[in-house]
Amino acid sequence: MLLALAGASGCSGDKVQVAPPDELYRNATQDYVDGNYGISIQTYKYLLDHYPLDPRAEDVELRIAEAHFANGAFPEAIAAYTDFQRMHPTSARLAEVEFQIGMAYVGQMDTIDRDLNAAANAHARFESVILRYPNSDYAKRAKEELKAVREHLASRELYVAEFYAKKGNHQATRTRAGTLLVTYPETQAAVDALAVVASDARSAGDEDLAQLADTAYSEASANPDNTPSRTQTGSALALRNRIAPNAVASPITPISPATSGKSAPKQQL
Repeated sequence: MLLALAGASGCSGDKVQVAPPDELYRNATQDYVDGNYGISIQTYKYLLDHYPLDPRAEDVELRIAEAHFANGAFPEAIAAYTDFQRMHPTSARLAEVEFQIGMAYVGQMDTIDRDLNAAANAHARFESVILRYPNSDYAKRAKEELKAVREHLASRELYVAEFYAKKGNHQATRTRAGTLLVTYPETQAAVDALAVVASDARSAGDEDLAQLADTAYSEASANPDNTPSRTQTGSALALRNRIAPNAVASPITPISPATSGKSAPKQQL
């Protein structure tokens, strides 16, 4: 709760007396604990406005970002975390902040048939944590989150390959599947792409290619590890060279920052 005490100030009119910083901090924190995130943010900001040199200022700035995140206001959380990075470039909590920005983008991820900017942004942030803070606990957590994000992005590629297969566009199906195998070789979507190629090859009357894809799929399915090796067996590599010999890994970069939690229109395939 915002607290300000009004008192008389002689002939100069009313004067607002601001509550002590400890009281503001205590009230803001209690509102955060109670789930009153909007009020908590207001009070924290009020504290910063009136006591900018308070020794808890850095902590308060981070708590504002955390309150936005807890409230599901992910764009606002990203903005607050980014401000924190800019204002405190030597903070001991930068690994945490970068990780939380990634999680805020995860919070904006939508279904695979819609805009993938949030997923691409999350991918970039988690990679950043792993590269810049390799010995932190957040690097370990980022690796786990990155697996899920990559599976999401790979599932989009599989979705498009299946779309082309249903349309009978054999070349587009194989090209998309080949790109998926190169870019996301460790994912379940890559394994499933092998089955798509097998089915597509049979519909095109190419039994030799279908059998090669079947073998690659069986070998990949027998490998329980989510590592690139599951789709890089001899059969899988031979298949990839046949369907998309010039395939290269697609860059995973956002086109523009994700600014809203609302779904964007479906992307064109």
